[in-house]
Amino acid sequence: MAVLQLREVAKAFHRRPVLRDISLSLDAGERLLLIGRNGSGKTTLLKIMAGVMRPERGRGDLHGQPLFTSDGAWRKSVAHLGHQAALYPSFSARENLKLVLKLRRLPWNEDRFQELLDLYGLQGRSSDPVGIYSEGMLRRLGLIRLAMTDWQVALLDEPATALDMDGIELLTTAMNLWQAEGRSLLFTSHDIAWGAGMADRWALLSGGVIAAEQSAPDEQSIRTALAAAALPGAD
Repeated sequence: MAVLQLREVAKAFHRRPVLRDISLSLDAGERLLLIGRNGSGKTTLLKIMAGVMRPERGRGDLHGQPLFTSDGAWRKSVAHLGHQAALYPSFSARENLKLVLKLRRLPWNEDRFQELLDLYGLQGRSSDPVGIYSEGMLRRLGLIRLAMTDWQVALLDEPATALDMDGIELLTTAMNLWQAEGRSLLFTSHDIAWGAGMADRWALLSGGVIAAEQSAPDEQSIRTALAAAALPGAD
């Protein structure tokens, strides 16, 4: 059963179409890997779904609730972990997360926060301004944010980037837990082997449309699809 659906979503920059006609669905508890060449529009699509950008055309719904509405009510059900940390660099981890929860009208749980700091290896750093965090530390803090907030769909743009082996293991465990809870994940990854192992299905973004999809993904099928998308005329 589809939790999220997009229909005919389009977006252009400086009159250059990036997304032409995106129709895509995400089922309850599904992990969907979005693949595509650099510049194909993956990050743009995730930002539109998260409400960071507005599409020029198209519609969507989340559990029947319209997306892209001006009131932004649907955003409470969507979590977004992008390339940028989307945090105030002069604020501490605690201050940033308290603000996030306040905006989502969720209570602060100091015990849970401390538990997650220990789990993600940021113990003793909660009062430091996040502007001095490494990229890997910011990724770990992003995972803590996801663990402390309530959402139905998570949009993860290269979530494994900058994580060491321990960090990737923590990310993998978190994604497995979220799926077991019935939550849905749409993610991108340049690590094809890891992405194939984490996904229930992949969808290829090429030429501004979803050009191909496949369930039960394997590494070779993804490499073949990406190679085909790189051929002259594919875009």
